[in-house]
Amino acid sequence: MADSWWLNIRRYLPVEHMSQQRVIVAWHQAAGISNRWQSGLSQLPYKSVLILSNNIEHAVPVKKSRQLLGREYDCVLFDAREELDLDAIGVVSGVLRGGGCLLLILPDKNRWQKLNSHFYCHVKRLLNAEAGVFYLHEPGGKNTDLVFPAQPTPSNKKYDPCLTEDQFNAVENSFSLYNDSSRMCAVVVSGRGRGKSSSLGLLVARLIQDSPCKVIITAPRRSTADPLFQHLSAQCPQGELHQSCFKYNESEVRFIAPDALLDELPDADLLLVDEAAAIPLSILCVYLKHYNKLVFSTTTHGYEGTGRGFILKFYTLLDKQRAGWKKIELHQPVRWQKNDWLEQWIEKLLFLNLQLDDCAGLDVDMHKCSVEQIDAASLLSDQKKLESTFSLLAMAHYRTSPADFAYILDSPSVRMYVLYFQEKIIGVVVVSHEGRFDETLSTEIYRGLRRPKGHLLAQTLCFHGGVEHAAQLAYARIMRIAIHPDMQRRKLGQFLLNTVIEMESQNEIDIDMIGTSFSAETGLLDFWQSAGLTLLRAGFSRDHVSASNSVVMALGVSQQGKSLVNELAEKFSRNIDIWLEAFLQPLARELKVYFSRQALQDADYQLNAEDMNDLTSFARFHRNYEACFPAIYRLLCFYNELPDMLEPAEKNLLEACRSYKNNWQEITARCFISGKTEAIKKLRLAVSHLLDDYHQLK
Repeated sequence: MADSWWLNIRRYLPVEHMSQQRVIVAWHQAAGISNRWQSGLSQLPYKSVLILSNNIEHAVPVKKSRQLLGREYDCVLFDAREELDLDAIGVVSGVLRGGGCLLLILPDKNRWQKLNSHFYCHVKRLLNAEAGVFYLHEPGGKNTDLVFPAQPTPSNKKYDPCLTEDQFNAVENSFSLYNDSSRMCAVVVSGRGRGKSSSLGLLVARLIQDSPCKVIITAPRRSTADPLFQHLSAQCPQGELHQSCFKYNESEVRFIAPDALLDELPDADLLLVDEAAAIPLSILCVYLKHYNKLVFSTTTHGYEGTGRGFILKFYTLLDKQRAGWKKIELHQPVRWQKNDWLEQWIEKLLFLNLQLDDCAGLDVDMHKCSVEQIDAASLLSDQKKLESTFSLLAMAHYRTSPADFAYILDSPSVRMYVLYFQEKIIGVVVVSHEGRFDETLSTEIYRGLRRPKGHLLAQTLCFHGGVEHAAQLAYARIMRIAIHPDMQRRKLGQFLLNTVIEMESQNEIDIDMIGTSFSAETGLLDFWQSAGLTLLRAGFSRDHVSASNSVVMALGVSQQGKSLVNELAEKFSRNIDIWLEAFLQPLARELKVYFSRQALQDADYQLNAEDMNDLTSFARFHRNYEACFPAIYRLLCFYNELPDMLEPAEKNLLEACRSYKNNWQEITARCFISGKTEAIKKLRLAVSHLLDDYHQLK
C-alpha cells in the first residue's frame, strides 16, 4: 500500500474548526490489500489505535467489538470491505476519545458504487452529505497534507474525579437522596457518551467510602457494568474485584443478571439497574416492590436499549409506585464536544435520532383508519415516513437494534404494514415469510442436523414441535407489532393485527400458516388468541434478560396449515401437564394456570404414533430431550420393571430420568456421569435399546 494513502486528502476543514471534534475519514481501497496497515497507521499522530477487521493480521475481529466497551482510543480503523456491521459501528463509535478519528475502509470503488441494497443507499447518502466526512484520494492522486483534529482539552479539575459538571451534580444528588431518605428512587437519563455508567461507579465509591453497605448491580450484560467497576476500583484501590463482586472493607458490590436477581431477590442497601430500558417492565416492577432504594439508568437512544419506550412507560409506573421519584439528566458529552460530527453521523446511520410523532389529543375513529403495505424504497425516499415507522418499532420492543432496521430494509422476505389515521402513522406490523424448504432439508432440520439462519417458525415447529414435514410449509411470522403509545388501549392493535392477517391470507404468495413468537405474558397470550391464533409451543429455557419463556402461536390458512395447527395444538395439550411438572415448573403462577387450561382432559399414558416418532428421533438422531420427554416418560410408564436386556447402568439412568426428569445435578450424581452432555448421549442409547424391546413385545 502506497504511503500516499496516508498523506493525501481530497478536502478538509481548517484545523481551528476541528478542536475536540472527531472526524470520519472514509476511502475506497482495492480488494487485494496486504497486511501493511500497521506501517501506515504508525504515521498517524495518535497514541492508541484500534484495528477492527476480519482480514487484517493481529486485528480485533469485528464480532468481538462488544468486548471493547469501556475502553478509549484516539483512532479506530474499521474494516467494512466485507460488511458494515451496524452493532459493531455503534460500539466503536463510543470508544473514541474527543478529537479522535474513525477510519472507515470500504470496498473498492466500483463494487461499492454497485451495491444497490436499500441500506447501503442510506449509508452512501450519509457519507456524501454529512459534515466531518473526508475522502482520501485514490493512489496516485495529488499529494496534500493530511490535517488531523486536535486532541481534546483537559477536563475541568474543579469536578475531579468527575469529568463534567453534569456528572458531578448527578453523583452529588444521588448521594444526597440515598442518605436523606429510607426510600429513594432516581432515574439517570442521558444520551450516549455522557458518563452515565461511570457516574454510577463514582456514586457507589462515595457510598462505600462513607459507610459499610451492600450494593447490587444488574444490567442486560455483564460487560455493561465494566465502566462502573473500573471507576469503583480506581476510587477505592484498596478494594478487591473478583469476577463480579467488589469488596471494600465491610462493603460489597455485586453484579447479578436480571433473571437471577428476579429469582433470588437478595437483600441490599441499594439496587442499581444499568441500561434499564433493555429490561422488561414486568421485571422492573418486581424490583420496585422489593427494594427500598433504587437507581435506574437508561440511554435515551442507542444500540444499548430503547430509551424512548422505557421513558414513556416506566415513568407512568414510577408515578404510581414511587411518587416523588427523581429524574437526573446528563447532557454534556464527556469525551467530545457538543454537536460532534461523528456523533451526529452515527445517530443518522444507525437510526438513533428518531422521534415519535406527537399524537396527544388525537381523536381516532377506527372506521377512518386504513392499513397499507409499504416498501423500503418509499421509506428511504420519505424521511418523515421513515422516522414515524422506525420510531414506533424502536419504542415497542426492547431488543430492536440498528441491525434489525437494516434487515427490514433489505430482506426480500420482509413485508411491512402501517396503520394510518389523518395521514399520521399510528401503528406498524413487520412480517417475515419463512419456510418452503424441500423434503430433504425439512427432514434434516427435524433430526437436528441443520439449522438454517432465520425461519424461526419453520424450524421451531419442525424440530421442537416434532413434525418432520413442518418446515416444508410456508409461514408468515409477525416479527413486530407496535401502536403509538398515545393511541394504545383503543383496540387499534387488534384492528391492525386482524387486518394484516386478512391481507397476508389473501396476498399473491400462498401462505399455509400465520404465526408469531414472543415472551410469555398472559395479556399477550389473550391478545393473540383473540385474533384466532392457537398456542402450539412453550420454550423450556428462560431468557436471561426478559426472564420469560418464549411461546409460539399460529393460525392455519391453507388446509395443510390448519391440519398442522390442529396436530401441534393437540400434542401440546396432551404433553403440557408433564412439562409443567418438570421443565416449566419455574413459570410464574398465572402462566401455569393459563397453560393448565390448555391441558387435554383425561389424558392417558398410552403411547401413540407421535410418541413413537419422538422416541425414534431422540434415540437415533439429535432431537432435544425436553421436547421428547413426554414420550420417554410414557415409554418408561409402560414398564413396571425395566427389562433385563438393558445394562444395569442403562436401567439406572432411565430410572433416574423417570424420577428426576430435568434435575441433571441429581441424575448425573446418581449415575456417576460427568455432566448433562454425556448423560444425554448415554440416554439416547438406552432409549434405543428400550424401544427395541417395546417393539418386540408389541
